[in-house]
Amino acid sequence: MPTFFGINQAIEVSRRQAKLRESNGNPESASRLEAAEAKLKDLKSNMTTLGKEASAAMTAVEAQQQRLTLQRLVAMVEAQRHYHQRVLQILDQLEMMSERQRIEASPSYNPMPPPPAYTEVNGGLASQSYDGSIDGKTYFLAEVVHPYEAESDIELTLSVGDYVVVRKVSNNGWAEGECKGNAGWFPFGYVERRERILATKVAEVF
Repeated sequence: MPTFFGINQAIEVSRRQAKLRESNGNPESASRLEAAEAKLKDLKSNMTTLGKEASAAMTAVEAQQQRLTLQRLVAMVEAQRHYHQRVLQILDQLEMMSERQRIEASPSYNPMPPPPAYTEVNGGLASQSYDGSIDGKTYFLAEVVHPYEAESDIELTLSVGDYVVVRKVSNNGWAEGECKGNAGWFPFGYVERRERILATKVAEVF
């Protein structure tokens, strides 16, 4: 791109060429004209070189800006990916904690020992099972508050709302009783005592 200095040089050369024509070939003027033309030529060459260098510099700057922009985009995408991965990890942890709390809150969470054989509990109820003095011939009525599915032939299936005549309670959390004509063991924590009745009164309840 021509500069103000280059334009002045060109005007000066043209002016000197006109004077040379007026002086009818004065050697001194011709020499000055040649020197001015040489300077003008050098100036044009330098300006061309400067233009190419400026163009190359602009291209390099644009390329660098594009690289920086791409790097920023890649960094942004990577940050978003890490963020979403962290969110998924937190959600998984929350889900696991919720599931664990749900299982712990369930009455079936704590595994119970197997029910005792009928010969292991002879007469009476364990003293820590409920309050009051109970003799070996006293039964009591309990209402089922949690369902239970029997897992063996000696266990008793329970449904919420059923009433069970509890006849024995072992120290390991199992109780033996009768419900709807069926007898067997069941987790004592699945029922709540409603009424104490004597063995002679059981037939009147069911």
